[in-house]
Amino acid sequence: MNKIFYYLLTLFLLSGPLTLRSQWMEQSSGVATSLNSVSGVNDNIAWVCGNAGRVLRTNNGGTEWINATGTGIPNTLDLYNIFASDSTTALVTGSNTTAYVYRTTNGGLTWVQVFSQAGGFLNSIWMTTAANGVIYGDPVGGRWSLWRTTNGGVNWDSTGMYLQQAGSEAGWNNAMYVTATNIWFGTNNSRVYYTPLSGLAGTWVVQSTSQANSYALWFNSITSGMTGGTQLLMTNNSGVNWTSVTGPGSGNISGITGSAAAYWFVRQANSIYRTTDNGATFTTDYTAPAGTYTHIQKAAIGSRMWATRNNGGISSSLSTVGIEPVSTETPVNYSLSQNYPNPFNPATNINFSIPVSSIVSIKIYDIAGREVDIIANNMMISPGSYTVVYSADRLSSGIYFYRITANEYTETKKMVLTK
Repeated sequence: MNKIFYYLLTLFLLSGPLTLRSQWMEQSSGVATSLNSVSGVNDNIAWVCGNAGRVLRTNNGGTEWINATGTGIPNTLDLYNIFASDSTTALVTGSNTTAYVYRTTNGGLTWVQVFSQAGGFLNSIWMTTAANGVIYGDPVGGRWSLWRTTNGGVNWDSTGMYLQQAGSEAGWNNAMYVTATNIWFGTNNSRVYYTPLSGLAGTWVVQSTSQANSYALWFNSITSGMTGGTQLLMTNNSGVNWTSVTGPGSGNISGITGSAAAYWFVRQANSIYRTTDNGATFTTDYTAPAGTYTHIQKAAIGSRMWATRNNGGISSSLSTVGIEPVSTETPVNYSLSQNYPNPFNPATNINFSIPVSSIVSIKIYDIAGREVDIIANNMMISPGSYTVVYSADRLSSGIYFYRITANEYTETKKMVLTK
């Protein structure tokens, strides 16, 4: 080996595990307009939308972002929220004096208008399955604009979803989180609205907050979540109580995402902040070269995050699950331990050890052998023993397998999810 290689290897080993940082990198969007929302499908596929009818898509993790604006969306319409199901299908909202929803099934080559509402402003779309989804928007005519689809967004219906507006309250783009039949959305009225039953009339609950605005919402499990306005608030009981959390930075919080005990959030500034202990402590994870962050989101399946900015900037990271060292002693062999508890609901611990610096992948498979989630994907990790808390809140009950690949080492173990 030459001296330069020895120097770089020593520097790497002294720097400690790269999993303690999020390895953020800048990606080239090719545009300078504001990008207002991102929807990550998996570690490779993501969509973003922004001003002037702009939509972009990547199929390779962001190495290349392609123009998915296509035809059908006016370039005079600013787009505020996007939800993508795969590399071909996505829904996007845009609003001026009328609110619109557009849908594509061919990767953004063409967009078809599937919804409009005069005087409305649609804040967020969330698809729970390929067929079923919900929209939340600002109130029109004294009631919140709440709509559902059962055919993939082709048609939208508000029947049975009545929620009366209180005073002149309104909502915020990207400020909705949905899991199974649970829906939370933010307002400017010192409250979060919550329903456990897909928004059926009479099931909505007012969750009081200590600040006027809830610009962003995210839940890592059915009980643990964060919302943000000028400050962060956290809940450990599904939003029954929201308590203040001391987070760094200044400016309004425009996006929150996370996994297990880790959360990331962005303010209307140029930094991304991180906690790995449910808000007990925070650190500045990354500072962008220019622009103001507008949104951040983790891939629905996988570990990559994307964060968008008002100057067309896109930042990306792979290390979004809380892989933490439990020992810096160098193990003798590679190993993967049985998860505990097992059976589990919805979180379990997975421990592993690596004797040399390794490129590590940890993936989850269902009983049919289909990849359903990614804990780590080609992450460089230093020698040592590690633990990760894996949350399977998006998976249904059943038998699953977790597999580690580290250099030439591969091992698979079975785990049981019971809900």
